[in-house]
Amino acid sequence: MKHIMTLIFAGIFSLGIVACDDGKAENAGERIDNGIEETRDAIDDAADETSDAVEDACEEVSDENC
Repeated sequence: MKHIMTLIFAGIFSLGIVACDDGKAENAGERIDNGIEETRDAIDDAADETSDAVEDACEEVSDENC
């Protein structure tokens, strides 16, 4: 029983340390997440601009809504 209690205490203590750690790996992960989000936003903006340009060109050629 004493062995099990020691393992439980060690597990809880380890989780507390890991949860409070704001180390290099976490910072790198956050930078990667931010980079991915910025890239996704840039791609969405470029797709919207391309779609608008195609629609404008279509309307100029056909004089109708495309």
